[in-house]
Amino acid sequence: MRFRSSGLGETELKGRLSAFVPAGADLLVLHIDTYEPVKWHLRAAVERRDIPVIVKGLVKPAVLFFMIRAFFRVKKNPTEVEDLMDKSI
Repeated sequence: MRFRSSGLGETELKGRLSAFVPAGADLLVLHIDTYEPVKWHLRAAVERRDIPVIVKGLVKPAVLFFMIRAFFRVKKNPTEVEDLMDKSI
């Protein structure tokens, strides 16, 4: 996963989703461990009202096609794109 923050300027963080943990009655906490350029532990809480927005985004044809293709097409030596994040953030 890739992350940007306006506080970090042009720096792009690379990380991995390490866990989903329910917290309380209506939160789902995502734990993300960044590995480049720094090692940080990020947490993001998803509220119940966010779930329909996430599901709507996941069932878009372009997104579904991307996910299906990603599951079945495995590259032996994947190349990583230098910078795919929008610079306007």
